[in-house]
Amino acid sequence: MEIIRLSPKQRWEIVFRDNDNWQVGIYSPEYTSREQIDVLEKHDAPELFYLVSGRIILVLSNDLKEIREVEMEPKKIYIINEWHNAYRPNGENGLALVIEKPTIKTEYAKMK
Repeated sequence: MEIIRLSPKQRWEIVFRDNDNWQVGIYSPEYTSREQIDVLEKHDAPELFYLVSGRIILVLSNDLKEIREVEMEPKKIYIINEWHNAYRPNGENGLALVIEKPTIKTEYAKMK
Protein backbone atom coordinates (compact mmCIF):
# COMPACT_ATOMS: atom_id res chain seq x y z
CA MET A 1 0.00 0.00 0.00
CA GLU A 2 1.12 3.54 -0.75
CA ILE A 3 -0.25 6.60 1.04
CA ILE A 4 0.14 10.00 -0.59
CA ARG A 5 -0.22 13.13 1.52
CA LEU A 6 -1.86 15.95 -0.42
CA SER A 7 0.13 19.13 0.15
CA PRO A 8 0.19 21.25 -3.01
CA LYS A 9 3.40 23.11 -3.79
CA GLN A 10 2.27 24.49 -7.17
CA ARG A 11 -0.90 24.81 -9.30
CA TRP A 12 -0.57 21.28 -10.78
CA GLU A 13 1.40 18.35 -9.46
CA ILE A 14 1.27 14.73 -10.55
CA VAL A 15 1.30 12.59 -7.40
CA PHE A 16 0.97 9.10 -8.90
CA ARG A 17 1.28 7.50 -12.33
CA ASP A 18 0.45 3.96 -13.42
CA ASN A 19 2.75 3.65 -16.43
CA ASP A 20 0.82 4.76 -19.52
CA ASN A 21 -2.57 3.76 -18.10
CA TRP A 22 -3.58 6.72 -15.91
CA GLN A 23 -2.20 9.39 -13.61
CA VAL A 24 -3.56 11.42 -10.74
CA GLY A 25 -2.59 14.93 -9.79
CA ILE A 26 -3.60 17.63 -7.38
CA TYR A 27 -4.76 20.94 -8.77
CA SER A 28 -5.08 24.30 -7.04
CA PRO A 29 -6.03 26.97 -9.58
CA GLU A 30 -3.74 29.98 -9.70
CA TYR A 31 -6.59 32.34 -10.63
CA THR A 32 -8.77 34.02 -7.99
CA SER A 33 -11.51 35.40 -10.28
CA ARG A 34 -13.11 34.73 -13.65
CA GLU A 35 -11.77 38.02 -14.99
CA GLN A 36 -8.15 36.84 -14.61
CA ILE A 37 -8.63 33.83 -16.89
CA ASP A 38 -7.47 34.55 -20.44
CA VAL A 39 -6.94 30.98 -21.72
CA LEU A 40 -9.08 27.85 -21.84
CA GLU A 41 -7.68 24.39 -22.49
CA LYS A 42 -9.12 21.24 -24.00
CA HIS A 43 -7.68 17.73 -24.07
CA ASP A 44 -7.97 14.79 -26.43
CA ALA A 45 -9.51 12.68 -23.64
CA PRO A 46 -11.78 13.35 -20.66
CA GLU A 47 -10.43 14.30 -17.24
CA LEU A 48 -12.03 13.47 -13.90
CA PHE A 49 -12.11 16.26 -11.28
CA TYR A 50 -13.00 15.74 -7.62
CA LEU A 51 -13.08 18.56 -5.04
CA VAL A 52 -10.88 17.62 -2.09
CA SER A 53 -11.22 20.83 -0.10
CA GLY A 54 -12.13 24.50 -0.30
CA ARG A 55 -13.85 26.16 -3.25
CA ILE A 56 -13.17 25.89 -6.97
CA ILE A 57 -15.23 27.35 -9.79
CA LEU A 58 -14.91 25.59 -13.15
CA VAL A 59 -15.03 27.83 -16.22
CA LEU A 60 -16.39 25.79 -19.14
CA SER A 61 -17.27 26.18 -22.81
CA ASN A 62 -18.34 23.84 -25.60
CA ASP A 63 -17.77 26.34 -28.40
CA LEU A 64 -15.50 29.12 -27.00
CA LYS A 65 -18.43 31.55 -27.40
CA GLU A 66 -20.70 30.76 -24.48
CA ILE A 67 -18.83 30.55 -21.17
CA ARG A 68 -20.44 29.09 -18.06
CA GLU A 69 -19.27 28.74 -14.48
CA VAL A 70 -19.91 25.71 -12.28
CA GLU A 71 -18.98 25.69 -8.61
CA MET A 72 -17.62 22.28 -7.66
CA GLU A 73 -19.48 20.55 -4.85
CA PRO A 74 -18.29 17.95 -2.35
CA LYS A 75 -19.08 14.31 -3.08
CA LYS A 76 -19.53 14.94 -6.81
CA ILE A 77 -17.30 13.79 -9.67
CA TYR A 78 -16.93 16.07 -12.68
CA ILE A 79 -15.97 14.56 -16.04
CA ILE A 80 -14.57 17.37 -18.18
CA ASN A 81 -14.36 16.90 -21.94
CA GLU A 82 -14.72 20.51 -23.09
CA TRP A 83 -12.79 23.77 -22.99
CA HIS A 84 -12.03 24.60 -19.37
CA ASN A 85 -10.09 26.42 -16.69
CA ALA A 86 -10.85 27.22 -13.05
CA TYR A 87 -10.40 29.71 -10.23
CA ARG A 88 -10.49 29.90 -6.45
CA PRO A 89 -13.01 32.67 -5.62
CA ASN A 90 -11.43 35.57 -3.74
CA GLY A 91 -8.23 33.57 -3.27
CA GLU A 92 -9.86 31.05 -0.95
CA ASN A 93 -8.23 27.65 -0.59
CA GLY A 94 -9.27 25.14 -3.22
CA LEU A 95 -7.83 21.73 -4.05
CA ALA A 96 -9.04 19.16 -6.60
CA LEU A 97 -7.91 15.68 -7.47
CA VAL A 98 -7.60 15.15 -11.24
CA ILE A 99 -7.34 11.78 -13.00
CA GLU A 100 -6.28 11.66 -16.64
CA LYS A 101 -4.33 9.59 -19.11
CA PRO A 102 -0.58 10.31 -18.99
CA THR A 103 -0.30 10.82 -22.75
CA ILE A 104 -3.02 13.48 -22.84
CA LYS A 105 -2.60 16.18 -25.48
CA THR A 106 -3.73 19.74 -24.78
CA GLU A 107 -5.01 22.57 -27.00
CA TYR A 108 -5.15 26.16 -25.76
CA ALA A 109 -7.50 28.95 -26.83
CA LYS A 110 -7.28 32.63 -25.91
CA MET A 111 -10.41 34.18 -24.44
CA LYS A 112 -11.63 37.58 -25.69
